[in-house]
Amino acid sequence: MRKYNWSLLLLALLTYSTTKAQDEGTLSKMERVSTSKSFYLFGGPSYKFGGNNGDYCCGLNLEAGYLKRVNRILSIGPALSFTRFFYDESISDSFGDSDASGNNIYQVDGGYEVYVVYLEGGDLNFFSAGFNLKFDFIPYEEGKKISFYGIVKPYLLVSKRSELTASVELWFANENNPLDDPAGWSGGDEIDDLSPETPGLERWAADTEVTAGTNLGIGAELALPSGFGLFLQSTVGLTLPITYINTSEFSPTDAGYYHKDYPFVKKGFTTLNIAIGVAYHF
Repeated sequence: MRKYNWSLLLLALLTYSTTKAQDEGTLSKMERVSTSKSFYLFGGPSYKFGGNNGDYCCGLNLEAGYLKRVNRILSIGPALSFTRFFYDESISDSFGDSDASGNNIYQVDGGYEVYVVYLEGGDLNFFSAGFNLKFDFIPYEEGKKISFYGIVKPYLLVSKRSELTASVELWFANENNPLDDPAGWSGGDEIDDLSPETPGLERWAADTEVTAGTNLGIGAELALPSGFGLFLQSTVGLTLPITYINTSEFSPTDAGYYHKDYPFVKKGFTTLNIAIGVAYHF
């Protein structure tokens, strides 16, 4: 009987020892992924980019947004932005400037009368609400001083175009003063002032359109003390068709001048945006 009791005791001790050894195995430290959040604000110049975006040169862009880190690669969050493009009167092909991308000279077909049109207004204001997806090229680490990233931002956009007006001059050329040599033209009298109040030009009034698009870009951020960061980024904005001034789309004859859509086209609008900004991480 006593031998039996000693056997049970030995078995219990062996079982306890084995269980304890399993419970106290090697511990591994799991890496913690930061779930930090951040607010950012930036601004900078914007330029028309690729193809022909009409009689516009440059403008400015501003954006504010919020980002939340999902993992070591991805951060997401909403953004609001404003972009303004100014109509550039110097872009028109005024008196034969071959470097200009627009056109403001319209020859009467088969004759020597020439209409010279000077447009004013037509500025573009873009208001957009988007959703940022920010991808770190190198997985995020606490304490890193410099990071590089890519941005994808689909957005809804409201385009507001300001009122357009114009003054028109009548010039004359002859065989001794070719149409491609305005220096010898005569005349130059103002014959018309055009505005949205002019019959048939109601489309020249200020207008609003709703469309959509996507920003694609890259950037770099420098970490500063107290949770701040300074960043520089460049994006290309691809906007679906909107209505804007593009005089180069119209024939340099009176047929172009009297075209029912002159001087507007409805096409996609592509921009290059450069911005410097500050972010606060918390």
